[in-house]
Amino acid sequence: MNRRSGLIALLALTALGATAYLAASLGSRMGLVTLEFDWPQLWADGGDGVLSAVIANLRVPRVAAAILTGASLAVAGLLLQGVSRNPLADPFLLGISGGAGLAVVVLHAIPGLIETLGWWCVPVAAFAGAQLATMLVLAVARGPGGRMTMLGLILGGVIINSFCAAITTFLLVSFAPLQLRITTMWLAGGVGYVDWSHLAGAFIAFCAAFVFIRFRSSDLNAFALGEEGALLVGVDSRRLVRETAWTASLLTGLAVSMAGMVGYIGLIVPHLVRLLVGNDFKSTLILSALVGALLLLVGDTAARTVMAPQEIPVGVLAAIIGTPLLLVLIKRELGGGR
Repeated sequence: MNRRSGLIALLALTALGATAYLAASLGSRMGLVTLEFDWPQLWADGGDGVLSAVIANLRVPRVAAAILTGASLAVAGLLLQGVSRNPLADPFLLGISGGAGLAVVVLHAIPGLIETLGWWCVPVAAFAGAQLATMLVLAVARGPGGRMTMLGLILGGVIINSFCAAITTFLLVSFAPLQLRITTMWLAGGVGYVDWSHLAGAFIAFCAAFVFIRFRSSDLNAFALGEEGALLVGVDSRRLVRETAWTASLLTGLAVSMAGMVGYIGLIVPHLVRLLVGNDFKSTLILSALVGALLLLVGDTAARTVMAPQEIPVGVLAAIIGTPLLLVLIKRELGGGR
């Protein structure tokens, strides 16, 4: 990482820390937004029993979940765009999030299954659904000679998304009213339903994925030459595609298990980061994680305070902002980058 990249990463980390502190300070009482800047002391001392419990079990886990989810989606998008050399590759658009979401809904549709197996079955099912969706999309996207095409990826994503949405809707019809409301809000995107045990498992899995990607950064840089070019410099491109697909599926599964269907973070963040520091994976990896975490944390904080005491699903807010940017990217690509 060069000096410029390090400075930008430091600024992003500082902004993320300040935003996290502010987000944990924000609360709501009787429909009014409140600020408790002394929340670390309240949490440590347990002075106000109810407020201390809210901070420890709701606000701080929510902030941590937003950070982990944003970082996971941004890094997954960076991976997918890197190995496919498709600037429109994104876990949401390619149907990977849809596959993960469907798998979790299937768990909820079976009474008592999650309670019997434990919390761990949710991220495992999300990963399995994401992996299956990834395999199907890649199979559709490979054209003559085994090369992935932009059209194939987009069409594969549309097909998988449509199928997963149809099955998900079919399953939701059988849900009880309260379960239906909770699941629908979760699918729309929200990080307010995560506990500490889930966060601990997700953090460990994210760190493992991050270390693996960092270790393979040089090989991923070689993919800028294409699969054939990567082979010429000694990179086993097919193995690398499989490994990165698994890693992207893991990150997407983690994000979906914590926050439901949040789109566009994995699409927009890699583009923004590459504009700032270039295409080197060693630089873009760290900065993508930080910027993705920051953007989703800002979005979630706005979602729960703008219309307090009502809450906007952060996935809806991301779609409102991300859709116009997607149109700009599509127009740019169709226009040959002009």
